[in-house]
Amino acid sequence: MKNWENIEADENLILNKHFTPGRAGTINKIVLHHNAGNLTIRGCYNVWQDREASAHYQVQSDGRIGQLVWDKDTAWHAGDFNANATSIGIEHADCQTRPWMISAACLENGAHLVAALCKYYKLGRPTWMKNVFPHSHFSATECPASIAGSQNAAYMKRAQQWYDAMMKGSSAPAAPKPSKPAPKPTTDLNALADAVIRGDYGNGDTRKQKLGSKYEAVMAIVNKKLGASSAPAKPAKPAKPAKPAKKNINTIAQEVIKGAWGNGDDRRRRLEAAGYNYAAVQKAVNAKLGVKSNTPTRRPGPSLDDVARAVIRGDYGNGDDRRRRLEAAGYNYNAVQARVNQLL
Repeated sequence: MKNWENIEADENLILNKHFTPGRAGTINKIVLHHNAGNLTIRGCYNVWQDREASAHYQVQSDGRIGQLVWDKDTAWHAGDFNANATSIGIEHADCQTRPWMISAACLENGAHLVAALCKYYKLGRPTWMKNVFPHSHFSATECPASIAGSQNAAYMKRAQQWYDAMMKGSSAPAAPKPSKPAPKPTTDLNALADAVIRGDYGNGDTRKQKLGSKYEAVMAIVNKKLGASSAPAKPAKPAKPAKPAKKNINTIAQEVIKGAWGNGDDRRRRLEAAGYNYAAVQKAVNAKLGVKSNTPTRRPGPSLDDVARAVIRGDYGNGDDRRRRLEAAGYNYNAVQARVNQLL
């Protein structure tokens, strides 16, 4: 503050809207708030350009104090008409979340401002719930968080010390005894991720710039919350083609007779490569063709004469039927027929 006695703030950044000129009552209380964020004086001013709310003062985390609504006017801060008309509203910047906490400098100068206002407006010694109230007293809210909770005793004690010193004309009260160091400010990445999803951080390069070094970590949480993967999924390995089901012997034998499996050694090789028992298939072929058991079959060292004589006996039919049946049995039709011609 430039002047605590006359309540002159470090900076005057007066709003041009979202407050009521004048007052419908007399100032008899102070209402405390927290930002639910670490805002500057300018930050509050910008927020209140769009949001229909305001407060008389903002205390930054570094202790700097700004005035945004003149004391003579009514700020929209308590959520209650009568409370607004008879109070001064003070906002405080949070230096961390979960739990919300204000910095030592913010606590010191916020308490000093409360004391100065109590003296200036003759409200008496700062007393909780008598002339100093939390926002939550007038509205359904958790505001001012730690100022009404874990930091309330220290805040009010310091406000009373400052008030007592100012009433005695002293420049400053005795310094407060050192307490346990306040926890270091922490960054709640989950809270930032929620803010990103709400759109508070914009998109693309704007978002990246605002989040700075926390961009990657926050976006990983955002993607997880939205069910997206931060990295492209690996393509699934193609499934191995299923081996075709083996056909029964009779079906294969019929295909052999139709010529689908070739002749001679080629037939044997193809049948065995497909997993079939060549001898079993050939036996089924012979059975379908009516070849008698004593009819030569294609086995190592068959006698061409024996096959030719079987043809002459009529075991293999005539014409195309003979050719088909001989080839199905694994014989060379032309060779057999040539021998038949010789024997005849």
